[in-house]
Amino acid sequence: RCPPLGGWNEDGLTGGTLNLSFPTALQQQLEAAIVRGDHAPGSTLRPGQLCREYDASAADVERVLGAAHRKGLVKPLAGGQDGYLVLGPTQARFSSVFTHTAESGLKPRSLVRQVEVVPATPEMAEKLEVEEGSPVYRYVRTRYVNEEALANQINYMPLEVCPGLEHDDVTRHSFQKLLENKYATVFAGMKEHFSMVEANAEDCEILGLAAGSTILLIERVALSATNRPVVWANIRIRPDRYAYVAALWPEAAELLSSGREPAA
Repeated sequence: RCPPLGGWNEDGLTGGTLNLSFPTALQQQLEAAIVRGDHAPGSTLRPGQLCREYDASAADVERVLGAAHRKGLVKPLAGGQDGYLVLGPTQARFSSVFTHTAESGLKPRSLVRQVEVVPATPEMAEKLEVEEGSPVYRYVRTRYVNEEALANQINYMPLEVCPGLEHDDVTRHSFQKLLENKYATVFAGMKEHFSMVEANAEDCEILGLAAGSTILLIERVALSATNRPVVWANIRIRPDRYAYVAALWPEAAELLSSGREPAA
């Protein structure tokens, strides 16, 4: 479990005026039933039937089904019919960075610095396909490889993807595997963009860089089997860790070796 840093305390998340309530127990029951095959792929889920089966309100059932659609477990029935077609769990198509790092013979570690829920900005809303102002997790951590600070990373996820995330410890475990195993969220697609940008004050502090340094920015939007965004990640990397970047992000390493000088 990560320490209670800004954004949450021992009583739970603090989100100001944001509505942080979510029918987590119902979500866990329904997702577990889909993963087990109780609701088999190809079967139909009707909201009214689920209300009776789980003794839940129509509003809660709709929220949970909407989250399951985002995660790729179900999709709306065609023709505007009332209900969802069960797709079932998806086979993982992408190795997590943490796993790939370990398999490359390197030693990964993460330091979670902050977990908070914030209202979606216009940029978050666009990247995650949510309404502006809706609750979004902002998950801030430092990534280390062989105990050297490699990246200042911020992940953004709609609250519905992983309610309760603030209580999970990923210090020496894969964040992506946590989403797969606990939250039934599997990455089936990925959009990535690489660029060189000026380091901000936090980058300089976390990564030990001089003001005005350049960093490698990797923006990743992870998509589910229904092509819905589940995670938007900003990975801000110290570029003089070239060997690590080459092992983990070969395409980004090409950018680093294209003639740009690494940061001091």
